Amino acid sequence: MSQNPDPAPAADEQPHVRTVLRLAAAMQRTALLVGAAISVLAIVLSVMLRGVPGLIGALIGVVIGLGLGFVGTAVMKGTARATPGGVMVGALASFAGKFVVLLVFLLVFRGTTLFDNQTFAFSLLGVTLGWIAGEVVGFVRAKAPSVDV
Repeated sequence: MSQNPDPAPAADEQPHVRTVLRLAAAMQRTALLVGAAISVLAIVLSVMLRGVPGLIGALIGVVIGLGLGFVGTAVMKGTARATPGGVMVGALASFAGKFVVLLVFLLVFRGTTLFDNQTFAFSLLGVTLGWIAGEVVGFVRAKAPSVDV
């Protein structure tokens, strides 16, 4: 009966955990800054162009865009202690979940007159694209190794 002198490191000690957590924090921080700036711009433009219905549409689009953006990095942080494959599964599941949430919202509010649909769509699109760009910039600036050998 021999004992293994090199036990497997705990999940917190695995190098990918620190890397994933650092990347998630950097991506979320940068994405939030970009997303917030675009949100303010979208709301101001919507009010100027469409009035109160534009404001409501833009606010709903901004809230959904920022909320769904947070989901991705939150899942990344939540699955950091899993295997690298588990992190990828979590990321893909959150990506699919975002589409489902957005699809359900669009189906429920199809043809609504509660808010301006165009300002909603453009605000959601702008915030989403800004969030993704912010995540990319945060990832690049973090300079973390993304491939372990």
